[in-house]
Amino acid sequence: METIQMLKTLCQAAGVAGGEERALEAAEQICAGLGKCSRTVHKSLVCEVMAPQQGRPHLLLDAHIDEIGLTVTHIEDNGFLRVAQCGGVDRRLVMASPVIVHTKDGDIPGVIGSIPPHIQTGDKKNPKIDEIWVDVGMSGQEAKEKIELGDKLSFVGPFTEMENDLVSSKALDDRCCCVAIIKAAEQIKAYWKEHHLEPIGLTVLLSAQEETGGLGAQTASFAIDPTEAIVVDVTFGTTPEIADRHCGDLNKGAMVGMGATLSRRMAREIIEAGKEENIPYQVEVMGGGHTGTNADGIVKVGAGIETCCVSIPLRYMHTPIETISVRDVDDTAKLIAAYAKRLATR
Repeated sequence: METIQMLKTLCQAAGVAGGEERALEAAEQICAGLGKCSRTVHKSLVCEVMAPQQGRPHLLLDAHIDEIGLTVTHIEDNGFLRVAQCGGVDRRLVMASPVIVHTKDGDIPGVIGSIPPHIQTGDKKNPKIDEIWVDVGMSGQEAKEKIELGDKLSFVGPFTEMENDLVSSKALDDRCCCVAIIKAAEQIKAYWKEHHLEPIGLTVLLSAQEETGGLGAQTASFAIDPTEAIVVDVTFGTTPEIADRHCGDLNKGAMVGMGATLSRRMAREIIEAGKEENIPYQVEVMGGGHTGTNADGIVKVGAGIETCCVSIPLRYMHTPIETISVRDVDDTAKLIAAYAKRLATR
């Protein structure tokens, strides 16, 4: 499947943290020919691309499949819904947003309501998430019959193709990275088959619940027990207001992470592989001991897993109009595959 079609398929599937089922179904169909797929107790998807071998490297590729969203906490007698956030929802952006309520019997469209500015009094402010309401056009009785507490809500963000290989959609964080590691795994598997190399282990992990703490990746990586891991997530893409903060430029390749808890060896080898194969890359310095990605959990699993972080620049993070470069997705896959080829000689 072409990169852009994979992106559209995964991004437009619903998969709010804790309710990733539809995104998992879409991903499992894409991975069907890649390797044996299974799901963990916490609803992460594990694809065993090449079975691990005793005494040989076992590379884990991780990207999280969940997206930010909301969850129903209360249904008013007048039919309006009260909600809480699942993940880091930016409350400045939710007002007047269209949403979809995902119930056991199907999807229900709705909108997030607000007080018109004409009748606001006092200082105007952005309401907190627990102060907003969702209008689904129902009476209280109808809403309580069709919607359950705990049902998830996703934001509506259409998939839009833009100029210069850019695309915009909801959930590009982190579905674009899911696409990148799937494509990397395809390339690695094909390379091993073509050259009849000594087997290594290769596992793709599309992990759940990263936006709510990283539970999916941490528990799954414990069970997988790889010798090393590459975590692929998004990072801040350059826009006018943050142009001076050393963010990633779109269409210039993935960003290789340098941080206190990350493997310097792996980062250097990824960079060397990129240079050798003329694959564009950028460098991202992650200060302190926290990356804000699944790497923070995977690196301390069991006796510790040597871990590196590779990031795709993304604009407008945690909004329904997240924007990335399709070219960067393809180059990220190539960069990871170039690094994996070096494992053949270990």
